[in-house]
Amino acid sequence: MTQFGTIPTSNAVNKMLRQLLDELGIHRKNFHFHSLRHSHVALLLAKGMEIYPISKRLGHSDIRTTMNTYAYLIDEYKGKTDNKIVNALNQF
Repeated sequence: MTQFGTIPTSNAVNKMLRQLLDELGIHRKNFHFHSLRHSHVALLLAKGMEIYPISKRLGHSDIRTTMNTYAYLIDEYKGKTDNKIVNALNQF
């Protein structure tokens, strides 16, 4: 909430986020609050979370929304998982 009791606009949140990042010496011109959502999904996928609970956590009513939005991350972690499977099978 703002000092006036209203919800801040997305532009105001992004401006504040960039100011805080600058104060920390992190300079990301095109970084915005929504970027944190993508970072959160990347972290969950890296930790081995399944896509369905991630989708529900994000509030998506249809898992296809999650899969389409984060396909680039899903493909990256699928490749890593595929390598682990091949390595595990090669141990037999």
